[in-house]
Amino acid sequence: MISKKAVSLALVSLLGATLLTGCGSSAATKQVQGDKQSSKQAVNFPTKPITILVHTKAGGPTDAMARELAKSAEKFLGQQVLIENKPAGSGAEQLADLAKAKPDGYTLGALTPTQIGMWNSNLKKQFKLESFSYVAGVQIDPYVIVVHADSPYKTLNDLVEAMKQKKLNVGGYGSIGSGHNIAWNIFAEKAGVKASWVAYESTGEAVTVLLGKHIDVANSNPGQVSEYVRSGKLRVLGVMAEKRLPEFPDVLTYKEAGYDVDTSWAQFRGIFAPAGVPEEVLLKINDAFAKAMATEEFKTYMKNAQMVDGTMDHSQFTEYVKKQDTLTKTWLEKLQ
Repeated sequence: MISKKAVSLALVSLLGATLLTGCGSSAATKQVQGDKQSSKQAVNFPTKPITILVHTKAGGPTDAMARELAKSAEKFLGQQVLIENKPAGSGAEQLADLAKAKPDGYTLGALTPTQIGMWNSNLKKQFKLESFSYVAGVQIDPYVIVVHADSPYKTLNDLVEAMKQKKLNVGGYGSIGSGHNIAWNIFAEKAGVKASWVAYESTGEAVTVLLGKHIDVANSNPGQVSEYVRSGKLRVLGVMAEKRLPEFPDVLTYKEAGYDVDTSWAQFRGIFAPAGVPEEVLLKINDAFAKAMATEEFKTYMKNAQMVDGTMDHSQFTEYVKKQDTLTKTWLEKLQ
């Protein structure tokens, strides 16, 4: 015969199980509702203008990339894509504003090696690789070594021989650890030379100073010097790329000149976002940007700006940035 105590215990157990099941069902229901809401937002994205934050002043190559991409992408997104320049703090303001933005896909940023250098050096307490989502790769802008047309250095070998005798001033965008600085040091290590690095707020500023003969050498990009090369004011000594550039067909690559450098380090430009943007939203932006970069208008811009195609989707670009982050850490350790 079952005791009253046993019956009571059984009823309590049954009631507890019922309550737990109810709670579990409620939590599961909320999760499903949340997933449906997230999916619904992704399906409806975008419903308002998108903003791309650019860490440089208007008129530079990164600003031009963002504006050309925005213009070509608008018809595929069905919304305006606005550009907002945030050059303060050499890009620190852009990183801060992007990191704290709502991760909904409506606030994006232009990404270059500069930000990777910053979050691995003077801003490493505030930001890191995981602070952001990596949306799409857009272009590769090869590094070049440039001197004034009046310079006695006609070739890379001339420059190297001179630098073995005395320390020259080499200028470029960003402080030690920036993309341009690391690119220069990759070459300098192979050549067995050292220089005094002079940092500028933009590549254009470094080129202007070189035109005034206030530095000996500039580490630049093709688009920033091509008009001065054509007019006979500057001379390009070498290209950090696997192949010669169509704009400078007679200029040797570093490897052709005898310096077998690692060309996986490149001046890339792409788009990133705050961490936590839903995958569905990232894929929709990816699709629109891929279509934008395939338009004749965008291809014409790339050709005129002497850019190399750097198209990468969300997954590819994420892996690429991870590798660049590792390379940056390695070089910062060497340079410190």
